[in-house]
Amino acid sequence: MSDKKNLSEKSNFLEKTDSLPTSVAFIHNFLDEYGLDPYEFRIYTHMVRRTGGKEEGVCFASLKKTAQICKMSVRKAQQALKFLIQAKLLEQTKREGRTDEYRVLATRHWAAKEELDNIRQAIMNNKNEKVTEADLNDLLPSVDSGCDE
Repeated sequence: MSDKKNLSEKSNFLEKTDSLPTSVAFIHNFLDEYGLDPYEFRIYTHMVRRTGGKEEGVCFASLKKTAQICKMSVRKAQQALKFLIQAKLLEQTKREGRTDEYRVLATRHWAAKEELDNIRQAIMNNKNEKVTEADLNDLLPSVDSGCDE
């Protein structure tokens, strides 16, 4: 009886794996070479998956659940999210009494690659404070990032 159960389980597993694509991800060289650290990259790709990669798509998972799925501490997830928001890869909408909403922004909104270290530094300098546009403008060089605003 045990052999039949094992054979059945193995058969079900093979059927499931046969239906999976041979490759499940394509990372464009623009993102791969943009300069995200591993935590930022993982959170960003998770958000893209959750939103379907569409600007109208919304992700509203809790920070704790997002960190758990991405295999990192809540603090690392929080720092990565702050960075992605400040670098304009994601947009955050606060919701009273509910989890925040996140949207993926088009690459035309992203901060210039040269600005990323300054954004990280501003976040680290203001760990307990919200980083504002004014804070970033003080730290960032004047670079036209090609954003249409």
